[in-house]
Amino acid sequence: MNLLAQLIERIRGKAAPPRGYAAGDLAHVLPRPPRNIDQRAARRLFAGRRVLVTGAGGTIGSELARQIAAFGPSHLTLLDNAEFALYQIDLELKEAGFGPIITAQLTDICRAEHLSRVFDAATPEIVVHAAAFKHVPIVEENRCAGAMTNVHGAKNVFDAAIDCGAETVVFISTDKAVNPTSFMGATKRIAELYAQALDVAQNGTRFVTVRFGNVLGSTGSVAPLFIRQIERGGPVTVTHPEIIRYFMTTREAVQLVLQAASLDSGEASIVTHDGRVFVLDMGEPVKILDLAKRMIEAHGLKPGEDIEIKFTGLRPGEKLFEEIFFDTDKLVKTGADGVLLASPAMIDLPLLNPRLEDVIRNALAGEQEALDEAVHHLVPEFATGGAASAKAGERPSPKGR
Repeated sequence: MNLLAQLIERIRGKAAPPRGYAAGDLAHVLPRPPRNIDQRAARRLFAGRRVLVTGAGGTIGSELARQIAAFGPSHLTLLDNAEFALYQIDLELKEAGFGPIITAQLTDICRAEHLSRVFDAATPEIVVHAAAFKHVPIVEENRCAGAMTNVHGAKNVFDAAIDCGAETVVFISTDKAVNPTSFMGATKRIAELYAQALDVAQNGTRFVTVRFGNVLGSTGSVAPLFIRQIERGGPVTVTHPEIIRYFMTTREAVQLVLQAASLDSGEASIVTHDGRVFVLDMGEPVKILDLAKRMIEAHGLKPGEDIEIKFTGLRPGEKLFEEIFFDTDKLVKTGADGVLLASPAMIDLPLLNPRLEDVIRNALAGEQEALDEAVHHLVPEFATGGAASAKAGERPSPKGR
């Protein structure tokens, strides 16, 4: 295949997978079978509705777009500020026959006035907010930019959804928002706090926050890095021999997100406007070292012999052990396998808003020290400097497992 043909195949998402892997599938490296998730309720939620997905060009956003499009919405607006990523998912869905219901909007969620025009034109009934900066070391070094997108951008999306009369906002959060040692995790926790406060403060737009962990094969995640390193002959780099993470496949994560949203809508709703958070049960955490070994073996090679494994040390803001809920959370079963409800602490909107404005103002001004202080005021469990090492020896609580 010539270079042009390879480029076209890559654009269309049909590039050949690495040796040892099924196309788009890394599920076999997990020590558990894939979940079988009932999507009938999600289909009923999205069918015939106007839907808007932010971050639609990303790994999670694009899979959300694929699955929602298949549910038969009346219109689907794809929103992203990355032109090529937006082009890819727009082209894919149009080639799949969804062109008549698709609109692609190249828009920065940090620009409230631009975002408002998009929402006014799309009038979405359901908004799925997946846009975020998620790479922990990059956000750690670019805190103002991280806060702008993860806090200010999220606020703009939530406010625009309320202003246009959206019925439901689904916010994609992360396990890194729990007792965060990274700045990225702290910004996602602040966005959770705002979604919770809005959910409690008004009865018009329902806010559904869904929290899960690492997604195998997502952009910037460890699996694609390992694949590149293996194909180059190694070494495969692991930060610490004891580091563990919760993992899901992209399809599992998105299906559970949509299932959680459908559990909290219409006559099937299991909660009222109380700001609780859906937590996706990802099974037992996986040791990254074991994942690296399984991926090397999937290429027909021997770890430590054909491919060296090298330990590089924890990165700034990185924990040894992630958590998916707070120790004080009271987890409630939802009746859907793999979906739990948690009740993290909340801040009332009148108390939250001034602190939130401090975060946004300092991020806009590029004042990192003042930004760190403002973030700490809202998320006191987040401490700047030394936090990763302080948490490194702590295992997650077994509660609720």
